[in-house]
Amino acid sequence: MSYRMPPLNYLRAFEAAARHLSFKHAANELGVTRGAIAQQIKKLEAACGKKLFHRHRNTLTLTKLGELYFPHISSAFRTISEATEHLAPALRGRVFQLGIAPAFPQAGSEFAKRLRRSAPELKVQIHATDDIALLREGSVDALLRVGAGPYPSFHVEHLSFAEEFCGVATAALVTQPGLAGCREHKAIVQLLQAPTG
Repeated sequence: MSYRMPPLNYLRAFEAAARHLSFKHAANELGVTRGAIAQQIKKLEAACGKKLFHRHRNTLTLTKLGELYFPHISSAFRTISEATEHLAPALRGRVFQLGIAPAFPQAGSEFAKRLRRSAPELKVQIHATDDIALLREGSVDALLRVGAGPYPSFHVEHLSFAEEFCGVATAALVTQPGLAGCREHKAIVQLLQAPTG
């Protein structure tokens, strides 16, 4: 059977943009430019013959058809991700490598304890580093760094709680685009955003 559907890159761009309601944040997550996301969405809309987004000056909203389409596309990607985890135990069992900047006093050991308590099934190894070169070469999967960036080719979570948790004013979790949204990444983000008390 041949499946009639647009290229998967267009659908990934749509799913991320619809989830964030932002081309910029979708681009950040997928490790491409905002212009690339806009072009992929434009091509998807042309292929479907339907508008999926309303573009306003500073906001992005889904059309009624976009709202109907989004849950199906999101569910499809979730199904693919779950099927891949079941099929490929090596992916599921791979240790997620997280670098934490040494500038965060006691954050690494405290965070490791909290992560083990909240998600003992996840395999995460923590390193005391904020070397962006390690992220670029793939030696670490994510870095918790001081400052907001920019980090143009990575997925970035800006952390507003940073002073309470780490003793610094601004911080960012910078992640390989392909790993943003995996179980480990989600657990780390959730834990970083949770109150420390």
